[in-house]
Amino acid sequence: MKKFLFLSIFTLLIIRSYAQTQRLVLIESFTNASSPACAQLNPAFNNLIANNPTKVVAIRFHTDFPGYDPFYSQNFIQNQSRAVYYNVTEVPTHYMDGMGVNITQTSINNEYAVAPTYSINLKYYLSNDNDSLYASAKIKALVAYNSNVMKAYIIVVEKSITFPTPPGTNGETSFPMVMKKMLPSETGISLPQNMNAGDSITINTSWLIGNTFNLNQLAVVGFVQNNTTKKVKQAAYAPLPFNLLASISLVSNTPTMCGSTGALNINVTGGTPPYTYLWSNGAITQDISGLGAGNYSVTVTAGGINTIASYTITNFLVQPTITSVTNITSCSSKMIWSSVTGAVTYRVKYKEVDSLNWSTSYSAGNSTNYTFNNLKSGKSYNFAVAAYCIGGYNSGFVTTTYTIGACAPVLYSAYVINSPTGQTYSTSTVEWPAPCYSEGYKIMWRPVGTVSWTTASCTQPYFIINFLPYNTTFEYKIRNLCGAVPNQSSWTPVANFTTFPPPSQKTEETTNELIYIYDLSGRMIYKGEEMPLNLFTGMYIVKQGIHTYKKVVTN
Repeated sequence: MKKFLFLSIFTLLIIRSYAQTQRLVLIESFTNASSPACAQLNPAFNNLIANNPTKVVAIRFHTDFPGYDPFYSQNFIQNQSRAVYYNVTEVPTHYMDGMGVNITQTSINNEYAVAPTYSINLKYYLSNDNDSLYASAKIKALVAYNSNVMKAYIIVVEKSITFPTPPGTNGETSFPMVMKKMLPSETGISLPQNMNAGDSITINTSWLIGNTFNLNQLAVVGFVQNNTTKKVKQAAYAPLPFNLLASISLVSNTPTMCGSTGALNINVTGGTPPYTYLWSNGAITQDISGLGAGNYSVTVTAGGINTIASYTITNFLVQPTITSVTNITSCSSKMIWSSVTGAVTYRVKYKEVDSLNWSTSYSAGNSTNYTFNNLKSGKSYNFAVAAYCIGGYNSGFVTTTYTIGACAPVLYSAYVINSPTGQTYSTSTVEWPAPCYSEGYKIMWRPVGTVSWTTASCTQPYFIINFLPYNTTFEYKIRNLCGAVPNQSSWTPVANFTTFPPPSQKTEETTNELIYIYDLSGRMIYKGEEMPLNLFTGMYIVKQGIHTYKKVVTN
């Protein structure tokens, strides 16, 4: 928040202290601006709280589920910490004095009647330029305590926040008692282990104000809680009445959207008129317009005392509404969403539900549907879409979850290539069209008329079967594997193939005229078709004869 040097009067505004000795019931609510259940149930719950202003103080913590919530984003660490503290898994969820009970008028009356064991004197003030909040809580034991699990919590809330259009997707525009800051942190402050009746401790803490829509709507809640049982022993509530200052209320905050400008209209009451205005952009009128996105503050001077309020003009683009996910196959799905006025394009992304990492975002152009491909069969996915303006401003992504279809079966149109191999066996190659997603295949075959199947696995859409007998008809079937059982397809219908018949054979004969030479002892020393030239001088017996060769040839 900006500090203005022109301030001539520096005031330290001290807000009155609030001593809480009567029992005050604390209700902690967990809600979300995109939850349909919250939109349905919050009105009746808010009426119940409003009907008990002296008995109940309620703090709203905002979660990140089931969808987008601007208040969660402003302080996600402390919102999440409190949800984890109570193990909150759904919204709306309410805890009364730390206990998960059904909150009715009767249960409020019963809890309000419980005698308090602590008193809390809560006070706070703002710095002279209204950019810091200082809180003090004096906690006194009304009975003796010997415990090391008692903690004090001081929480700044914004009493009422109203949007001109819903910031989430459930239609809610008004949000009461929104948690802004847990001081000094979400872990609270440990109280002394031993406290006698009448003993007290004073806790002082502060906050450099931020993420506030209307400074005039700030309030402080304090309470004492048993950190083991989570039972709240006492609570106190201090609203922010600007008794000495003029009170500034926001009439309307018009956001920018796809090139249009924003505006701020305020109303001023209290203090000592006449009022003078000075905005951070130099304007001196009560209301300002033609604004771009950004932070703006106004100083209203009444009777020599300055009141400062700050507002944020946001770029605002309504999120698309995902209407359906259709054409779900084993590896693709089509997401359809509503058209958003002012959007010039849409971007989509996806991830597996159990993954932390989203895909890169893809442009869907100005279409209101997109088909995601190359998905994994049987997996659950988050699909998301956001609307975009010229210049890149976007509405933020809205998500949905769907499960991709079952493992796609192998098409029946497999075919077989038979090949003769060697002298004793044949080879057959079975091929089939690959489905859109597969992690592998199983194939089974057997000779027709037999009982036992032979089974094999492969990673490609074909399999070579070796060592098959010739001229034999086989039956076979195939299934697709998309992951561990049961993420497998059914078997294809049984089909047949027949191996080649055995190759035919014939005998070929070759006749040659040979010369045989023997020595005088009758030993043959040469056989061939030509007379040798290297014989030693001597006597030899020479004979001629016909020789026939036979060999088997395979066709």
